Amino acid sequence: MAIVSGCNIPEDRYYWIDKHVWAKQTASGEVEVGITDPAQALAGKLLVCRIKKMGRELKRGASGASLESGKWVGGVPTPVAGTITAVNEDAEKDPEMLNRDPYTAWLFRLQSASFEEDVALLVTGEEAVSSYHEKIQHDGIECHRS
Repeated sequence: MAIVSGCNIPEDRYYWIDKHVWAKQTASGEVEVGITDPAQALAGKLLVCRIKKMGRELKRGASGASLESGKWVGGVPTPVAGTITAVNEDAEKDPEMLNRDPYTAWLFRLQSASFEEDVALLVTGEEAVSSYHEKIQHDGIECHRS
């Protein structure tokens, strides 16, 4: 895992950097979706997490969840199209888990028919670390753990 300005950037994810979201294919073929460390740092302490219901079909870029903090409210776009097959109820009950470890605390899982096509539009590995480094430096983002 790379660390840039205190922000963790695991190389095993696919990132939509401008939207601060990640996707990771599971062993079963489903795709986990979550927010990045820079996203949680920008949002601040998360107070509310609402995730769309299972069975909901999402196009790439559609909001799969909404998050609220003391200084920000917004949707979490999905970097991969698909149908929601699982919702992380723990994240809904304890939104701060997204602040503590945004890569373990996925938001929802999708069954995607277009995974390869969608991830071709994302970055991963060293390319993701390099691109996120530029974004973090340009936007002045710093991640801190309490």
